[in-house]
Amino acid sequence: GGSAALVTGGVQEVSITVRGNGYTASVTTIKRGIPVRLKLITDNTNGCARAFTIPEFSISKVLPVTGTEIIEFTPAKAGRLAYSCSMGMYTGAFTVED
Repeated sequence: GGSAALVTGGVQEVSITVRGNGYTASVTTIKRGIPVRLKLITDNTNGCARAFTIPEFSISKVLPVTGTEIIEFTPAKAGRLAYSCSMGMYTGAFTVED
């Protein structure tokens, strides 16, 4: 934990492993104003964790049982950026820094 996203070609590369019991992010900190390419990785994942949401960006994506989905967004303000399953049972957050 506590690690920051690497910026490659002007994009922050971040991944989240999605399991039936929650999320594990590759980093906890992202930078404001730099586009994020968020890779969501599932491997025989079932349950509501597959219904991934980032409410602040009105992002809602149902993930495959096994596979990879890419979501791209640009954090516009510093602070906490929360994500969760659609039911709110499984949650996580990034810290957005200037």
